[in-house]
Amino acid sequence: MRIWSLGTIVTAVSLAIPAVTQSPKYPVVAFAIGRTLTLATASGQIAREIHLKHPLFDFAFSRDRNLLVTVAPDTEHGGTMSLLDLRGNSQTQLTNGHLYFKHLNKGETEVYDDPQFSPDGRSLAFAIHGNLPGDGNDAEENSGPIAVFDFKSHQIRVLKSTENIDGQGPCSESNPMWSPDGKWILFNCENGAFITDALGTNLHPLKIGTEDKPVTSAVAWVGNNCVLYLQSADVPPYAPRASDEARLLNLRTSESQGTAILFTFPLESVAGLAEASESAVIRRNSWGSGYSSIVETKETQWQFPSPVTAHVLGGWLYATIPQGCD
Repeated sequence: MRIWSLGTIVTAVSLAIPAVTQSPKYPVVAFAIGRTLTLATASGQIAREIHLKHPLFDFAFSRDRNLLVTVAPDTEHGGTMSLLDLRGNSQTQLTNGHLYFKHLNKGETEVYDDPQFSPDGRSLAFAIHGNLPGDGNDAEENSGPIAVFDFKSHQIRVLKSTENIDGQGPCSESNPMWSPDGKWILFNCENGAFITDALGTNLHPLKIGTEDKPVTSAVAWVGNNCVLYLQSADVPPYAPRASDEARLLNLRTSESQGTAILFTFPLESVAGLAEASESAVIRRNSWGSGYSSIVETKETQWQFPSPVTAHVLGGWLYATIPQGCD
């Protein structure tokens, strides 16, 4: 995930969609602008604002919203991670470097990104990156494995299954996502999407994409046995991605299908789909020579003039999970 310059939020626009299945006061999405982290409901109401001392590069909430992990904007690939207990407003630094890269070149640092709490709140998965100043577009320099922090033991273990992808070493832009039962971690690489067990012993590539649409990225778990993903044609940078197509892969059968049965609200577009839940989606779209961010719920849409750090909160309700995905 990249942080770009943040602009002023555009006023939410009502889409006149039927009432949500969650409580109207329940937050379904969170986004950060400057030092303010906002949790909003499906109707666009602000459920909570958290004012921080410093801007964020990335963040993650525990399921009960009592714990917040923040990533400092130390570099363009991430930074140090800290745990904030929102009940007592105490803060603890979780990382201090050299978890994986034991021997770094002069000027190179080890940074962290893409934190995500396990469903039971006992662990935190995150990506480790190497950062070389002035080489921000080099995926090889940005590559690193996934690690898991155990809150009870305060131990961090690097998942060995993510250290050597297809015999090419670790990948970049990992974006780890826990399965609802906490047994598996889904993540993206520059050459596809993969699933590892939570202990990091086995790695399974996802069979997604087609010859015409080879560019793929996993978006979310749908139950414990299905994965929502995006596939598109290999178009030049910044070109309109009208070819983007959202699909649902059944891990049991290895068959995929469209997503008409999945979303309970109409999407304006799936182009740039980055995150999704039963109640909200986040899209990051290219335009001209830049990008924009769109947060869309059942009732409201926010459009930001540049990418912001935003995440959906929660997943699919059990009643909305398609048959065979549970």
